[in-house]
Amino acid sequence: MDAIEAIKSRRVQRAFDPREVEIEKLDRIADAGRHAMSARNMQPWHFIVIRNRATLKRIGELCSTGRFVGEAPAAIVVLKNTENTRWADVDCAQAVQNMAVAGWSLGLGTCWVGNFDNAALCELLGVQPPWAIFTVLPFGYRDAKRPPEARPLRAKRDTVHYERYGNQSQS
Repeated sequence: MDAIEAIKSRRVQRAFDPREVEIEKLDRIADAGRHAMSARNMQPWHFIVIRNRATLKRIGELCSTGRFVGEAPAAIVVLKNTENTRWADVDCAQAVQNMAVAGWSLGLGTCWVGNFDNAALCELLGVQPPWAIFTVLPFGYRDAKRPPEARPLRAKRDTVHYERYGNQSQS
C-alpha cells in the first residue's frame, strides 16, 4: 500500500483481534516514528514497545478514554521530552501520525489515546523526568466482528483554498 492510499483509507481502530503482533512489524512502526519531521531536529521522543499482556491490561486501566488498550495485543507508548516545551508536542504528533499510517499499511490499526494517568503510567514503565507520556498507541489486527468505521470528512471545497482564503478555484 502506498502512503497516500494508507492515509486516505486509515480508520481509527479500538477493537482488536487477539492474535499476537509480530515484533518485526512493531519495529518497523517505531522506526517510522523515528523518521518524523522534528523542529531543529531535536527528536524529542522515545518509544516503548509493549507486548506483555499484563502490562497492556494495566495500561488500559490507567487510560480513562482508552480502556481498549487492555485488550490490544501490543502498544507503543510515546514519550516526550518536557524540556522541549515549544515543539515537543508537534514533533511527537508527527511521529504518532507516521506510526499510525505505517501500522495501517502493515495491516494493523490503532487509536491515539489522550486521557491517562501520566504519573502512574510513568511509574509503571520506569519513565523519569524530563520525560513524560505523550500518548499510548495500541496496535493490533482488525477484529472482524467490530471493524473500524469510516470517518466523515468535511468537503474538500470547504477546507482547501488556493492562493487566498475563500478561493476554491485552482486557477
